[in-house]
Amino acid sequence: MIKKKNIELIDFLKGFSIFTIVIYHLLQLLKMPAIIHKFIAFGGTGVHTFIFISGFGLYLSYLNKPIGFVNFVKKRFIKIYIPYIIIVSFVALISLLIPLYPNSWYAYFGHLLFYKMFDESIIGSYGYQLWFISSIVQFYLFFYIFVALKNKLKNSHFLILGFVISLVWSMIVVYFGKEDLRIWNSFFPQFIWEFFLGMILANLYFTKGKEIWDTKIVYLFVIASIGLLLYSLLALKFGSLGKMFNDIPAFFGYTTIGILLYKLNLKWINSFILYIASISYSLYLIHMFVIKTGMLVFNNMHISYNFLYLVLLLLISIFFSVYLEKVLKFIYNKMN
Repeated sequence: MIKKKNIELIDFLKGFSIFTIVIYHLLQLLKMPAIIHKFIAFGGTGVHTFIFISGFGLYLSYLNKPIGFVNFVKKRFIKIYIPYIIIVSFVALISLLIPLYPNSWYAYFGHLLFYKMFDESIIGSYGYQLWFISSIVQFYLFFYIFVALKNKLKNSHFLILGFVISLVWSMIVVYFGKEDLRIWNSFFPQFIWEFFLGMILANLYFTKGKEIWDTKIVYLFVIASIGLLLYSLLALKFGSLGKMFNDIPAFFGYTTIGILLYKLNLKWINSFILYIASISYSLYLIHMFVIKTGMLVFNNMHISYNFLYLVLLLLISIFFSVYLEKVLKFIYNKMN
């Protein structure tokens, strides 16, 4: 059974997750009470939904048209790695002219060769958001192992395996006291259950036509409320330790909010978020460069950050993302 690869809700969730991550990074610039900053951090939960979407999209694509590992890696290399290195190289070059980020060949090659995923000192070089590229590449490298496991296990057993792996990894991180280190708390086993869940829902959609997300609004509202409540409790009361174990409520709370927003069917919101989805990767790659540059300009002009300046930075990020997306599509078409 061939199922369409582009599902509007999945695209909406992709745009929603990237947009809230960008807003989260922008709002971090404002001086607000610590408790408000903790609530703002909920916007960063979009990474969980994005990993879920990645598992869904990759497995649905595989089911529709299975390809070998070499071709899979080549496709990911063109679509993910090359744009990523273009941005890293650009930011590194600009950093030679203006003080955006510390420059070093060690940090630069850490991105090119991906050893930065094992070195906390350079994981945030040339844009802290780029840590996520390391995590998603780890999933790509293990994807065919996941497919083999999925083919051998029932959906329930596959998901339980994912939960166990993630839970055990979280416990290892806490045991060694590494919960504040990105190379530990964002190593791919931490998120593996979300990726597995995406694969399971893709399988159910492909084989049985089940659209699990087409759930009654009242149920979605209950799930979102419980997820938010548990997320808030863990984040506010247990600090960095709570962050290691709040992925489940954070994911379900955040994702169901996105589904609820989509199901409200407010055309201008849906159209905007779907537009963001179309430039989401470019926006994710470049927005921190715009933010850092904007901060430098504002500081030199002795301007205090306020809401209007954040809106300006958002618009500039979107503007550059549109043109970056055109460049990346041109490169992608030439290499295929």
